[in-house]
Amino acid sequence: MKKFKFTLQTLFDVKQTLKDKLQADFAAAEAAYQAAVDKLTSLVRTYEEELDIFEEKSREGITARELTSAAAYHEDLRERIRRAEIEAARTLKIANEKREELVTVYKEIKVLEKLYEKQRAEYLKELEKDEAKALDSILSFQQIEDKDDDEATEVNV
Repeated sequence: MKKFKFTLQTLFDVKQTLKDKLQADFAAAEAAYQAAVDKLTSLVRTYEEELDIFEEKSREGITARELTSAAAYHEDLRERIRRAEIEAARTLKIANEKREELVTVYKEIKVLEKLYEKQRAEYLKELEKDEAKALDSILSFQQIEDKDDDEATEVNV
């Protein structure tokens, strides 16, 4: 009997390659998200520290120029925080999309693996039947030969 060949092997190989690519894409997306969160956290920390410094200086007394400068700097920090929040949300969305794609491919691969096992079991069952038929043929042939030998012996006696 011929060797077992999974009929969907090409598709399985394509899905495995896609899975590897999506894993790399997902890892990159997760890293980008983490970098965006780290940047946002750093900006928020800087903003809070600057507010504390400003409040302390305000208690001691500051000039109008220092007040204007601090207000402009605080506004700039708030704008940078807002942009960092948008970037973090954007990278999180991308990471989630990559995760969903990866989960879908994992499910497809799982289905293909089950089909492989089913086809393999059918192949083994068929192989077992063929071997049983071959064994039956051999036994039948031997019985016929033994019968012929017995008849030949009876004729000679």
